[in-house]
This record gives sequence, structure tokens and C-alpha cells, in this order.
Amino acid sequence: MKGIRIEDILQSSRLSLLSVDEKMPFDRWLACPSCEKRLRLICRLIDASDRQVRVGLCENCGYIGYMDRPTKIWMDDFYSREWDKTFPRTLAEIQKGTVLPSKGIKPSRYLAASLVEKIKPDKEKPVCEIGSGYGEVLKYFRDSGFKDIIGVENSKHRAELVREALGFNILHGGFEDENVQRHLIEQKPFGLIFSHHVLEHTYDPAEVVKRISYLQDEGDFLILALPNSAGEHINYALLYLVHLHSFTKESLEALLNKNGYEIIADNSPDDSNTIIAARKTSDPKPRFQIKKNYFNSVSKRIRKGLAFDEIKKPIWYSLYWEQNSERDKSEVKELGSSFLVKLIWYLRNKSAYIRSRFFRRFTSGHTILVYLEEASGDYFEVRFPDKITFLVK
Repeated sequence: MKGIRIEDILQSSRLSLLSVDEKMPFDRWLACPSCEKRLRLICRLIDASDRQVRVGLCENCGYIGYMDRPTKIWMDDFYSREWDKTFPRTLAEIQKGTVLPSKGIKPSRYLAASLVEKIKPDKEKPVCEIGSGYGEVLKYFRDSGFKDIIGVENSKHRAELVREALGFNILHGGFEDENVQRHLIEQKPFGLIFSHHVLEHTYDPAEVVKRISYLQDEGDFLILALPNSAGEHINYALLYLVHLHSFTKESLEALLNKNGYEIIADNSPDDSNTIIAARKTSDPKPRFQIKKNYFNSVSKRIRKGLAFDEIKKPIWYSLYWEQNSERDKSEVKELGSSFLVKLIWYLRNKSAYIRSRFFRRFTSGHTILVYLEEASGDYFEVRFPDKITFLVK
């Protein structure tokens, strides 16, 4: 297969950049967290010293994930100290926040929270949100009549702000951390556990779902919202480090069934989002059908998302993509090969950084500077002239 070299990534208002240096500790994961099949290498990211980060695909259920990922200690520290550090909310913004459809609120968050009205959990039992963020859903639970509400949030500044602004009981740390689990076990069983766009960030999602199951009794409910691998832009599975995992509906269901959950409601608005409610049961039945040829379909998406078929000459190209466009659509422009190209790009990057950080100008897409690179093997290669660089929040 072909290769490309990512020379640089333009700054955006939504995400920051993180370069992988030799001090960053990595673990190796070779098996699918859902069906435990061995992952097939689909793409390899390589730096100037040939250090690599591999992305694997489960051909059985369509799961995509990093085979080389930062250790749990590193990830927990990153989320605690660095997550959403660039644009934190104020106390006033948190107090005014709502989960109802309005400016600044993700529609998927409301679609997930509104599943409560469909499944009707016991509001006298405790409810827990994993990754409670700025407390919008916790407020929704309180307004809906839940009496005992607990949030778990790995971002220290978010946890502290929500405690102060809204008065909720927020446990700071990763959901599967022993100190967090100790407090949750004291409150179990939870009639409802809710999580919006968190599972794809967790170090070991199989362990997370296993611990969720331990905190609930048969008949209790779980609501999950996360990107759908089949519709999320493929570049997020390859270049957005904090999305360690990319689940199809089939792979998510396999993970849930394995831990005693049956999907009972699907509120997904399109194929880029998975929003489901599941109930704990002794005999879970599958709802979605496993598909065939995941490798072929994902390979086509990578070729399209990183424009492998359009980058044909040894010159610089500008490649732009955004989440809300046609699936995996990327816009490619030939820039040339002169020194002037690099100078213009340098000035453009500095300007983008100033606009996004100081003037808070919102940009919905991402642009990278790429170059044709020779490669071999039955997987894609993405090289970097120095360090592997990822998008992060």
C-alpha cells in the first residue's frame, strides 16, 4: 500500500497538538476488547527514528484501535491536568448550562439523556454519570426527579468547577480507579449509569464495562453515547490520540453482551453517532448483525480520508477534513515544492494559532501538510519528519 508523510498540522480552535517523544511510555495491545480476536495491522505511524504507533482492526466486528497506546498512568495524568485546558468554562457558564437543545450543547448529549424517558429507570435508586464534564446531564437528572446523583470526572478542573457551581458529588479520577470504585461500591446498585463520549477515551473499555456491570443488578440500565466507527471520519481513528478506540455498533454490542447487557433502545441520529440504552440481563440477545469485509471497507475509508489516491507527485499537498462533512471526505490541493510553500505554510500556521487562541475564532475542520512517501506491505504508512504528532483536546 501507499504511504504519505505528514509534515505539519495546522492549529485549530477545537484541538491542540501533542508530539510523541521518547519519554512517553507506551503499552502494546494486540486483541480486540470486544470479541478478543487478534487485531490486524491496518495503519502504521512512524517517526524519524522509526518508532511506531500501530492502528489495528478487528476483522470480526469492525473495532479499530491503537495497538500501541500510552500507559494508563500517562492517560490518567493527561486527563486530570491537561484535558480541555485551553478553553475551560466559567462558573457562570456552568450554572447557565442545559442539556436541552440550545447553542453550545451537543445534540448527541440531549439525545442520550432523553433516553431516560424511554427506559424509565427507578429514580429512587442512585444514578451515576461517567465523565460528567460540566454537569449538564447531572442537572437534567436532578430536574427529572433523581434523588441520589453521582458524577465521575477525570479532569480535575472540571470536577472542581462543577462541585462549586452546581453542588454535585463529583468523584475525581478514572472510573475504574480503585478509590473511585470504592466510593461507588458503597452506593450500589445503580439503577442507571450514563456515559456520553467517554468509552472511546478509556484505557481499557472491557474493564470499564465489566466494572459497570458489577455496580448494577439485573434489570438496571446503561446509556452509552460514543462515535460510531462506521461514520466517524477515519482520520480521527488514526490521528486523534485520545480516541484510543473506535467501535462499530456490532463491536459495542459484543462488548455489552459479554458483560450481561442487552441493547433495548437505539437513539442514534445517523451513522456517525451511536446512542443506545441497554438493560442488564442474564440472557442478553444481539440486536445488530455482524458484517463482512471490514478490512476492505476500512481500507477504502483510509485511502479516501488521507487522500492516498490523490497524492501522486512528490510535492506538497494541503489536505483538509472536518467531522460534519460527507463521510471521510477530504479536500486536497496541490501546493508545489518550492521554499515559498513552506514559508507560506509557516505564516498560515502562526496566524491560525493567534486567531484560535487569542480571538477564539472557531474552526470546524483540520488541515495537514502532506508529501508522497514510499511504502510497502499490506497496510498504510504515515510518516513524520521528526516526532509522531497527534491531535488532542
